[in-house]
Amino acid sequence: MDLNYSRDLIKKNKIDSAILILNAGIKKSANATEKGLAYLQLGSTYKQEQQYARALAAYRSALQLFKTQKATPGIFLTYTGIAELYRYQRLYRDAEEYLKLCEDLLKREKIPDAYLMKFYSRKAALFSEYHQKPDSALIYSEKAMILAHKTGDRDVLMQSLMEISGIYVRKHDYAQAIKLSAEVVALAQKDGNVQLQCDALVNLCRNLNLNEEYSKSIRTSLEAFEFAKKNKKSFNQLLFADNLQVAYSKINDYRNAHKYLRIRLDLTEDFYNKLHDQKVLEYEKKFRLAEKQNQIDDNHKLLLLKEEELKRQELIRYFILLMMLAAVLLAGVLLYNTRLIRKKNTALRLASEENELLVSETHHRINNNLQLISILIQNELKKNPALDAFSRRRITANIDSLGVLHRHLYQNATGKSLDLHAYLKDIWKNAEVLFEANGITNRFEVAHTVLPEMQAMYFGLLVTELCMNSLKHAFTQEDHKNIALLITSTDNGLSFCYADNGKGTAEIPKLQLVDKLCRQLRVQYQLDTTNGFQINFDMNI
Repeated sequence: MDLNYSRDLIKKNKIDSAILILNAGIKKSANATEKGLAYLQLGSTYKQEQQYARALAAYRSALQLFKTQKATPGIFLTYTGIAELYRYQRLYRDAEEYLKLCEDLLKREKIPDAYLMKFYSRKAALFSEYHQKPDSALIYSEKAMILAHKTGDRDVLMQSLMEISGIYVRKHDYAQAIKLSAEVVALAQKDGNVQLQCDALVNLCRNLNLNEEYSKSIRTSLEAFEFAKKNKKSFNQLLFADNLQVAYSKINDYRNAHKYLRIRLDLTEDFYNKLHDQKVLEYEKKFRLAEKQNQIDDNHKLLLLKEEELKRQELIRYFILLMMLAAVLLAGVLLYNTRLIRKKNTALRLASEENELLVSETHHRINNNLQLISILIQNELKKNPALDAFSRRRITANIDSLGVLHRHLYQNATGKSLDLHAYLKDIWKNAEVLFEANGITNRFEVAHTVLPEMQAMYFGLLVTELCMNSLKHAFTQEDHKNIALLITSTDNGLSFCYADNGKGTAEIPKLQLVDKLCRQLRVQYQLDTTNGFQINFDMNI
């Protein structure tokens, strides 16, 4: 079996041909190791096509073959592949479990460099995306790069470069991130690797947006969108459309932003419909196969019972008949209960998968609707010249804080509470752009405290409102402008303090929205405006 040939077909985006060749090779091959490697490549191919159930089935077939042969390196490589499949679906806890299995094998036996570098690469991805630890991600990416240079594996080299690019993004070094992303695009284009080229272009366009190079981002995204369309990469088309919508909105070209938001919504709808139909068909096929197998098993049992009955002696025939009747009745009850349980389990699994799809689809649609609302409001605000820039920013900032709340609730396992530090940190990041533009130094210290969703929402709106008030009213000619947000844990709950060093006044301002939000939080606040502005309160939780 020529695995290099099928690998070249996958790089050239000839996915259907590669799948046919791999399946045919698996049927013909008598070598267990070779078949295991073919199943691994087949699983990776299905994953690339978002056929996750088939990908997992292929990986499990490979794992069974390698375990039968007691081939530890093959088992190690399969665990790495399954971890990547779960990471690709953002099932990070499952991915981490399989990488821990890899670590256990690594303690007991030496693993080849060609397999070890893939493990390091996926470990780096998990540290970057799930644990948010860029330093650890960088360590593992560099380990993977060293082995990639040593073995000559350009695919792993490019993946490691993309992980390092992501680390630079988290460090706000967007220029270095753009440089690395462009390098991966060039390498993938030279190798003819369509999927890696699409993925690298997605990162490049996002990094250009982060670096506020919107015109270049739009040109690159338009070319990349056509490239993905030509190669039938619908998921990448969706990501490029999303990037174009963001870039056009940043340059106030709301017509084109609207256009690509609509394209993104259509592509998202098609993607989830396709995924839903595929899972329904797969479960229906499994259900029918299970029914046929049950029927075969029932027939086989009946034949055995008849053969045993014929072998019995005449003198004990009636006794055997009575025993057999009892056995048949018992077997019937057991079979009936077993089949009923299987049917219910099948229905529950199907309902669970459908619910996951519906929740995921609802999350994406709410995000899309919030973005659409933000664009429409910005359009209407532009038509109203009487409204000042800060008032416009206050409206869009409150919508953004609700979007951040929804995203955190969706990512939370319970969906009913969230970490106050992580939630307010995302809102603070949105305000930091305005702080930097106005030369304001900021300080953010928030304790890691879990709050119910409604309390967290009021905190988010309160912090947003206070930041907007400081930006609009606090500063005139101060040399050093400072804003600070301090939330600490106490024995009974939380202690809140927000302050700026703007112009002081003896009068206490009337902050209607701040007052309403504090009433919702059921706290008594204190204001101090003698040396700038400061609001404090304690809250029991």
